Amino acid sequence: MLKASQTDNDGRVETTKRGRTLPIKDTIEKVRGYNTLTIYRMEASPYWYVRYYEDQKIYRRSTKQENKRDAIKAAQEFFAEIKLAKMNRLPVTKRSGFELCARGLLKENKARMERGELSKTKQEYDEARLENDLLPYFKKFEVAEIDYKALSGYLTYINTAERKLSTNSLKVHVSHIKTILKYAQRIGVITALPAFPALKTVDKPRGWFNSAEYNKLHNTAKARIGTVYTEYGKKGEPIRTVTLTHELYDLILFMTNTFIRPTDIRFLQHKHIAIVRQPDQFLRLTHPPSKKHSAPVVSMPMAIPVYERLLARQKTEGFGRPDDYLFQPQHAENRDYGMRQLHRQFDQLLKITDMKKDARGEPRSLYSLRHTAIMFRLLHADGLDLLTLARNARTSVEIIDRFYANHLTGEMNVRPLQSHRLKGMEQHAEELKEQITAKPATEQDPAENAQKGKKRGRKSP
Repeated sequence: MLKASQTDNDGRVETTKRGRTLPIKDTIEKVRGYNTLTIYRMEASPYWYVRYYEDQKIYRRSTKQENKRDAIKAAQEFFAEIKLAKMNRLPVTKRSGFELCARGLLKENKARMERGELSKTKQEYDEARLENDLLPYFKKFEVAEIDYKALSGYLTYINTAERKLSTNSLKVHVSHIKTILKYAQRIGVITALPAFPALKTVDKPRGWFNSAEYNKLHNTAKARIGTVYTEYGKKGEPIRTVTLTHELYDLILFMTNTFIRPTDIRFLQHKHIAIVRQPDQFLRLTHPPSKKHSAPVVSMPMAIPVYERLLARQKTEGFGRPDDYLFQPQHAENRDYGMRQLHRQFDQLLKITDMKKDARGEPRSLYSLRHTAIMFRLLHADGLDLLTLARNARTSVEIIDRFYANHLTGEMNVRPLQSHRLKGMEQHAEELKEQITAKPATEQDPAENAQKGKKRGRKSP
């Protein structure tokens, strides 16, 4: 058995080969927050070494660093490599970092897509963004190396003069990076997320349809059922035909009377709908959770005949079973394609009616129907509070204020603004209106109006 040292003929102690590779006791130090991860020095090398114990195995490596602080950083990277390699069933000796983590998340999301939790479109966009933007910049980064400076550098890297991105587009990139780093945190590669650059939020409310525009929209959709249109490419070549269908007409009425998002239409099945007729009439929608909201949705009464008509038509076509989708049931295996069909029809309808944008220049899409549903309640509902509206639409009061009520003006709700709760004040307000209508403004006597109020035992408004 080899010993740590031996004595030569002159009585001097000579360190054996094994002794030179043993950790020097005074240099052994655990890396805080990384379980059994340890750094140490040994006589056989000028560098610090890293050691990690897990699953009854010991992993060792030279950090190639003489500076202790640099050695700790290298040890953290070694820890990340082990975790990522084990997670993805790769050899521990293989180099890993941001790329391996990003591809691990991509693999996880693919499984979620196959379970119907994520759309194929989102997965494709994420993969394209990863290959075209994220990896060219972060490929050589270890996860632990990504800090505020690296993130700021990335935003500068992608936001060039030739490719000027909006703030909202930049936020999509930052969100994608954050999702990858959260994945790394979940599997134990890093213990905390870095600070992220702050991007100013720019709210862009979607366009909606006022009553006259909405009537024009659904009346045109009904009148043009069965009409075929040709779409052309940039060079004027025909690329596809689009037929306006009964389904589009029903979709417009259904969405405007149920507050539902277009993204929820993708998953909405007949089993998610119940018809309630007493004491009130409405559809109860219990579709899968969306935007972290899962409360049942109560429709407007008009949604009942719309749904019944749609259901009757689908039964003649061989659909309408509990597990069948409400819209595009023939594309149950490819919901992305089915939704594209609806979007194309609606876009064609907007072109026909010349309503691609609203009066403020906001672009319109299928989402504008949800916006319209909420705006109609804000304008026409009697005493409906925002909290009830927000919960029923599966959103928050803040979101309604920022993205929906943004279009709301005082002039749209003059009567509620001028209404009174005190008994008699409504009559007094009506008398004032009659006086204002009867006399020019210059002839009105405020004192006379106040005196009339006192005679009734009230103060002037």
